[in-house]
Amino acid sequence: MIALADCNNFYVSCERVFQPWLNERPVIVLSNNDGCAIARSNEAKRLGIKMGAPYHQIKDLCQKNRVSVFSSNYELYGDMSRRVVSILMRFAPEYEVYSIDESFLSLEQIHDPVRTAKEMRETVLKWTGIPISIGIGPTKTLAKMANRMAKEQDAGYLMLKESENSLISSIRVSDVWGIGRKIEERLKKLKILTAMDLINAPAPAIRKAGGVQLERTQKELHGMQCIKIEQIPEPKKNVCCSRSFGRTVTDLEELEEAVANHAVRATQKIRKEGSITCGLQVFIMTNRFSKEPQYSNSRTVGFDEPSDDPIRILSTAKELLRSIYRKGYSYKKAGVLLLNLQPRDQYQGLLFKDHHNEKKGRLVEALESINSRHGTGTAFLAAQGIDRTWDMKRNRRTPRYTTNWNEIPTIGNNFEPS
Repeated sequence: MIALADCNNFYVSCERVFQPWLNERPVIVLSNNDGCAIARSNEAKRLGIKMGAPYHQIKDLCQKNRVSVFSSNYELYGDMSRRVVSILMRFAPEYEVYSIDESFLSLEQIHDPVRTAKEMRETVLKWTGIPISIGIGPTKTLAKMANRMAKEQDAGYLMLKESENSLISSIRVSDVWGIGRKIEERLKKLKILTAMDLINAPAPAIRKAGGVQLERTQKELHGMQCIKIEQIPEPKKNVCCSRSFGRTVTDLEELEEAVANHAVRATQKIRKEGSITCGLQVFIMTNRFSKEPQYSNSRTVGFDEPSDDPIRILSTAKELLRSIYRKGYSYKKAGVLLLNLQPRDQYQGLLFKDHHNEKKGRLVEALESINSRHGTGTAFLAAQGIDRTWDMKRNRRTPRYTTNWNEIPTIGNNFEPS
């Protein structure tokens, strides 16, 4: 058996842990620059607030119904996710972190999966305050389906077997894991509307409609494991870091600050994965929804020697930016893409080492050590700037309760807002 543990309305649940008065009240969390609703409590869903709804369109509805609205607090959500995963690891020898709020767990050696699921759910709630739903099935696809049913039935956990036709028949084919709109339209033409229709359909027709991937999904619904738990995720081929600005930017120096920050953050990601990059791309663009003059451009360069040095990558990114920057435009977004990543331990370096690079390496390690011990952003390169007025808008962000010493909650300071 395989279990899928999924945190309920995860971003909202993280906010409620430290603000318990939000329980049973409508709550939404907004995307970057406070643009759209990307997390909703059940109470907010009942008000008709849709996933991805632009905030400016639902603002009046939120004010009328006293909906609590928050900016995304990614530092808090990432840390709470790690805490949940650390608890789930105690219950299964094999696990896969599928996303920030979902994890697959192998229950192959567990004699009573339902009892284990119940204990998992109670432990995570007690130790972190995050409610989770658990779906159990003989395959990943059935576990995903069982998790959906558990949420719909407000059951907390549910085990689904491939032989339970009545339950599977109630699932629309569009709700089956891995089936998108294009595949759904093709299946509709074949009169395949439910998960049971997909199970009973002839394999050649399924392969023709969606290829090998859809055929695997069909076999998974039959109870045949085709998608294994990946304990070690596949190394990324490329890494991109980009953000829309909190306001439009026209000045080159501000753009350089933004690109410098993206370059450093992208480099941090590949260093954690033990990778080095063979190339770099920088891109900038204006707001395509604005009536102002439009411009976008990008430039790519390959490295003669693959690198994970943030100083080298940052300086190269700034050079590329200067070559594509044009005056007279209001820029809305910039980004950095690290290309053709390779494992660091499999790369054969140059015969003659540059001792200057060794010194830079020790400097970078010292910066990482400081930030790891005292919090992200404690030490940074001057090119990243200090004020960063271009940064994305998060006017409604709550404190980073678990990752910033200055924002740790204290007794007497937490109160219910009027």
